[in-house]
Amino acid sequence: MNPLDLSIIIPAYNEEKKIATDIEEAFKYLGNSKYKGEVIVSTDGVTDNTNNIVGDLQKKYKNLILLTEKNKIGKGAAIKAGVSIAKGKYIMFADAGLCVPFRYINDGLKKINEGFDMILASRALKTSKIERKQPLYRQLGSRIFSLIVRFILGIPRQIKDTQCGFKIYNNAVAKDLFQQLQTQAMMFDIELILRAKKKGYKIAVFPVDWKNDADTKLKPVSGSIKILNDLYRIKIVYKL
Repeated sequence: MNPLDLSIIIPAYNEEKKIATDIEEAFKYLGNSKYKGEVIVSTDGVTDNTNNIVGDLQKKYKNLILLTEKNKIGKGAAIKAGVSIAKGKYIMFADAGLCVPFRYINDGLKKINEGFDMILASRALKTSKIERKQPLYRQLGSRIFSLIVRFILGIPRQIKDTQCGFKIYNNAVAKDLFQQLQTQAMMFDIELILRAKKKGYKIAVFPVDWKNDADTKLKPVSGSIKILNDLYRIKIVYKL
């Protein structure tokens, strides 16, 4: 039996304004729940004070782990590093900035207990609530992106939102999928879903309350080029 019930992974790049609140809220959730857990902050080439803030909070929380990568490699790589050391029976990751409240972990774990292997929070379901919307150009981009990944890459029809940064796995499934992960940047979610589909893992989605992070690090032009390149590699190079 795993000594810990839940590992919460927070990938972070220059999040000095948010990371302390994220950590406090994660441990608040664990303290109010029945789960014994750990919080893993995995930073990716940060140039601000994020690492020092996490280091100071480690004095307060014994189950707070900091992983650092000197060079900026990508969000997928940061989460992969966290998964590799995670000890929880269940492993989840959440974007910095509390876009989705940690209380929704409960809904995801219900799906795990129903026999699903990979649980995806979704902003696109009828019962999902968007408290703070993305700018119009990003909303339009998201819709076009959803069509591309569904019809060209074969993402299952029930998965209308691949990019919500709030996902939950059982330990064995997370270790298996992330060990094979090749996409290191933003499109790692797509690769994981396609690998899970190929392996026959059961995928479930559930609605959440979500608010846009106005301080997003994604740049519209260079980010879009990187996304297209990653999608090409997933489809052609990795043959998924």
